[in-house]
Amino acid sequence: MNSRYPFPAVPDGWFSVAASDDVSIGQVATLHYLDRALVAFRGEDGGARVFDAHCPHLGAHLGHGGKVCGDGIACPFHGWRFDGTGRLVAVPLLDGLPPRVSARAWPVQEQNGRIFVWHHAGAAAPSYEIPTYRDDGQGWTPWRVDTYRVRIGLQDLTENIIDRSHFYTVHDMVPPSDGRFEVAFDGPTMIVDQSIKVTAVAESGFEVLTRTTVSGPGIVAVEVREGPLDMLTYITQTPVDEEMTEITIHFSMKALDDERATASVAELNAQITNQQFRQDVPIWEHKIYRSRPPLTKMDGPIAQYRRWFRQFYSQWQPSDSPAPHAPGGPG
Repeated sequence: MNSRYPFPAVPDGWFSVAASDDVSIGQVATLHYLDRALVAFRGEDGGARVFDAHCPHLGAHLGHGGKVCGDGIACPFHGWRFDGTGRLVAVPLLDGLPPRVSARAWPVQEQNGRIFVWHHAGAAAPSYEIPTYRDDGQGWTPWRVDTYRVRIGLQDLTENIIDRSHFYTVHDMVPPSDGRFEVAFDGPTMIVDQSIKVTAVAESGFEVLTRTTVSGPGIVAVEVREGPLDMLTYITQTPVDEEMTEITIHFSMKALDDERATASVAELNAQITNQQFRQDVPIWEHKIYRSRPPLTKMDGPIAQYRRWFRQFYSQWQPSDSPAPHAPGGPG
């Protein structure tokens, strides 16, 4: 993101790199996220692992011919075998112990039907957990999934959540009768409780109270509970490289008693969510980042949000500002 943003393209945090169902036992998948080549595979023990793609020996790509062995993987070039932690455990025909080398194994957590990896610029261990949603899926509709790749940085992307005034100029919304707009920061979490009124549903607008939970820079969950409706829009956002971010929008809802009503609500929600997302894309892809914007009370707590987000840049220091606030809040 160096051409558009003063901060790193890949912040610290958990990032989704695959759907759990896309990597079965014994399968090796090639990936490119976080500005690097990766491989994901599922060992014979059922655990998902993610390694840097290239073998530390002579650089072969483990995703092109590599084979799962136990909980690890064997290189297709010389058969060097690495266990699930990345440690080299066997070299074919070698008489004696193998060299003390390792393939880079990323911290992995599977949650909400996705495989996440932990990235930290200073190689620190994970500092927060990934929240669980949908109660393991009982009574919920299957995920509906839509994926986009957009030229935008993560900080800009998530800032959109608290930019209330753009709801009325860009999206199908009008000011709600309930003016609730509460933003709370707690460690790596931001929670936004607000009422929104969408005119795409009805000419007079349909008003709901939403809770948006941001978990680090890579995970956003939007919950709507209104009467019999209990709906979840779960968004994962992962840097691909210095220019592009992959945004995957998952939607699920508690099934209603009427199957057709459930399908109708789910379809309408998907149409509105994806329409509103696409409305933002041309603005995101052509805007520039203003480090010191002239803000008004209509803009939401953007300055506070930016101070909070700075905790995810452990190895970056702005050249024109004092030391960042310690993780735990915006200060």
